[in-house]
Amino acid sequence: MLDTQTGELPPLPCLNADDPAIRSRATVPRKFILSDEDMGVWQTSDAHHTLLLFLMRLADACTGQPTRLVPWDRSAHNPSDGINRVLTLLIELDTWTDEIAPLAGPQRFGNLAFRTWGARLAERVEVLHEALLPSSYRDYIRELVPYLLDAFGSFVRIDYGTGHELHFVAWLGFLVRLGVLPATEETETRLALEVLPAYLRVTWHLQDRYALEPAGSHGVWGLDDFHFVPYILGAAQLRDSALSPAEISDAALYPFSKRREPRTGPKLSPSDTLAYQLPRTRLGQRYTRA
Repeated sequence: MLDTQTGELPPLPCLNADDPAIRSRATVPRKFILSDEDMGVWQTSDAHHTLLLFLMRLADACTGQPTRLVPWDRSAHNPSDGINRVLTLLIELDTWTDEIAPLAGPQRFGNLAFRTWGARLAERVEVLHEALLPSSYRDYIRELVPYLLDAFGSFVRIDYGTGHELHFVAWLGFLVRLGVLPATEETETRLALEVLPAYLRVTWHLQDRYALEPAGSHGVWGLDDFHFVPYILGAAQLRDSALSPAEISDAALYPFSKRREPRTGPKLSPSDTLAYQLPRTRLGQRYTRA
């Protein structure tokens, strides 16, 4: 996928959203991957290559940079900017998690109040897209909606996993390809360092609040019961760093890694965890102990 002469990734193939031929192809997505054979077809498809390229470009855009702290207040984000509109959407979804209390009493697999959260998303998802997209792009809402609906977990099984996470990445990629978000390096950097961490904050809150089950855990094949993309972007952030293996595994450098008290209220996704930086003058420079 790299340009063999320049060593750089190609640009993401964008769509002319105003082209009637492109607009006519916007349709409600349906599942095609139902077997191992279907997976093989998917892995050789243009859609697979485009999604992989998008993720690789996000990783390149955040190399050597720390995660950015996002103000968790809708009024702090200028609605004239597409990235800010996405952040505002995520912040709104997070407020629902505070508003919809878990149901009382023992429940074997997750809390059924998560279905109430999902019903609210299903009810309002088109309105959320109308606030996000230019009015001339409304025909694409039908194709975007299922990706966002599936980005926060299964409201039937009350679980969450890497497939849901990938739906959100695909949703972001579609927004870039349509031109709702500019196809620039700055956009990619903000998606990697602001939007995806904000999405993590929303999903962590959901996992804690409603005791979501991991969706299809694969044991040694998975780095995490719920997520995979943060490890890809985190590795990219540290790609050019001078950290040694001993430093990476030094728990003393991560003061929030051993918290065990229940995460409730504003502590559900502490900013000092999301935006924590190692004690060094700049990312990539070796630290020294006092």
